[in-house]
Amino acid sequence: MAVKTMSVTVWLWGAVREVAANHPIAWVDGEPESGDAVVVWGAEPLPEGWRDHGQPWVLNSGASSFAKLDGAALKYRLERAGAAVAEKESGAAARRSNPIAARGWSNRRRLIVNLFQLEPVSIELVPATAIGGSGYGAARLLPSDVPLYRRASKLSVRALYAAGLDCGIVEAVVQDDGSCSVTSIRLPEDGALRAGTVWHTALRRFTDEWRKPGGVAANESESGILLGADPEFLLVADNGKVVSASRYLEGGHGSGCDAVVIGGRVRYPIAELRPAPAASPDRLTSHIRQLLLLTSSRVTDPSLRWLAGGMPVRGFALGGHIHLSGVRLTSRLLRQLDSYVAFPLSMVESDEDRKRRPRYGALGDFRKQPHGGFEYRTLPSWLVSPMATKAALALTLLCALEGEALTYLPTDEERFVEAYYAGDLTRLRACIDPLASVMAGTASWRKLSIWIEPFLNAIQRGEQWDERADIRIKWRIPPYA
Repeated sequence: MAVKTMSVTVWLWGAVREVAANHPIAWVDGEPESGDAVVVWGAEPLPEGWRDHGQPWVLNSGASSFAKLDGAALKYRLERAGAAVAEKESGAAARRSNPIAARGWSNRRRLIVNLFQLEPVSIELVPATAIGGSGYGAARLLPSDVPLYRRASKLSVRALYAAGLDCGIVEAVVQDDGSCSVTSIRLPEDGALRAGTVWHTALRRFTDEWRKPGGVAANESESGILLGADPEFLLVADNGKVVSASRYLEGGHGSGCDAVVIGGRVRYPIAELRPAPAASPDRLTSHIRQLLLLTSSRVTDPSLRWLAGGMPVRGFALGGHIHLSGVRLTSRLLRQLDSYVAFPLSMVESDEDRKRRPRYGALGDFRKQPHGGFEYRTLPSWLVSPMATKAALALTLLCALEGEALTYLPTDEERFVEAYYAGDLTRLRACIDPLASVMAGTASWRKLSIWIEPFLNAIQRGEQWDERADIRIKWRIPPYA
């Protein structure tokens, strides 16, 4: 496999020399280049001209902007992204429930989640003292194999990402029902990098990983990157009611059902395709069509409509999760996927589809896979057409192949993030031309543009997909295979 390799350096910016952990200080000890990583420590803005010698990946590049946010603005951003925010108990209502509650959250367990590169490096549980006491007990590390750890991790990662950070400390409280809510987010202090701290260990681990031999493949066939997916759709009767997919699709065979809790009971109404992974968008699309043909032979009622999109029937949010393996998961890659895949797809969604946000469709939503790799979960179900499918897969592969080249990130601009969550297509379309220009300058564009350009042209024409149309029409799937 022909791979270009390079020597890379991990730098620090904003950290005092005494705790720099043997890392050079960026733009003081030298000039970071493309392929390097710079970890911002603190809220000091990046120097002017920091891109003059290339554009390294900068972790916590939004730290200086974050430091200027007031509590109301931060709360808005977290809630907009679907991250639960705690409300302090105070006054008469708090005193009636518990005398300790008048002091805030001191009658509830607290969590302190330290995150580096959107990964928890430690989660501390601070138990409340017994009723009648005051304050908290001693903090202890929360084991990673308990459900509370997973809930706290998921919430904290979403909150930190929504705040525009890659590294930081999220504090939360555990509610009576076991759910978690954010109480504050803050940047680590200078001294946190001293030897022996969890931050020092995390930085060292990140540095070792970043320096491992790797590189950029000449094309996708040589990259070792595999694409997978599990897009969803609904079976809908003439009266508009959803027919449970479990009636036809239990037992596997490449298609199945996804669980939804309805009325407190677990149901399996959503159909899901599970195609074999592939190295190219056209091959994976071929696998998807083969599964649609197979599914058609199992769904024996030809009168049912097959619907995809974001929310073709109110209350049923659908996803078009895309799996990636063979590529390093970074917060930069997540922001590229948001910018180059989620933003364009949101421009062809229907108004109903956008109602799945923020519970579903939040920017930066991902899940690591036990077999390696990860799934990007922000997207709606692009099964509405082969064109949308090929575009979503090709744009995802472009991000995986061209991590250093895709330097324009509209997700770094609040106006575009706000437009995405609000469904303001007029404002969001302002980023399409710059996105297209950057993509066209990449080495992978020549091969991937055949699937991307038709989709970008549809966006420019103002087209939207029809989530009420039977997907079998555009996929040319007969009632029976």
